[in-house]
Amino acid sequence: MKSPKNILVPIDMSVLSITALQYAEDIAQHFGAGITVVFVAETVDSKEKLQNKVKENDKVIKSALGHLLIDHNVVTQSLNIEIRHGAPAAEIVKASHDLHTDLIIMCTHGRGGLSHMLLGSVAEKVVRQAACPVLTIKPDEFRELVNLTQDDVADGLHLP
Repeated sequence: MKSPKNILVPIDMSVLSITALQYAEDIAQHFGAGITVVFVAETVDSKEKLQNKVKENDKVIKSALGHLLIDHNVVTQSLNIEIRHGAPAAEIVKASHDLHTDLIIMCTHGRGGLSHMLLGSVAEKVVRQAACPVLTIKPDEFRELVNLTQDDVADGLHLP
């Protein structure tokens, strides 16, 4: 296995996505790799797609990302921030290609059922389409929700 030198971490401004960045930090330190955080903004209206408006929005997004990282004590020495516009999965895969990424580390949000069927999973699409390995992280919050024992189920259903 080739050790990663360029790690891409998609962030969606949620606290959950910080988990993936924490994993990326550990892996980057171990292998001496750089990290690029990518945020995919929704596609703007064609009327709004004036260059100045997009640049202004990108500055606001970069500032918000910076505050999110500082608030959660996630600041690495070699961290780049990339802003993309479009469909999240497609833009993440495109960014990984454009930036010559060796590894993508991203969080799954545990969406299931009907919303997963209708919307699909960004992480799932990235895993299928990316040319490099993708490490998906399931946040601890979701592990706690699904880590039920048989006794928990029996108690919750009031079974004898």
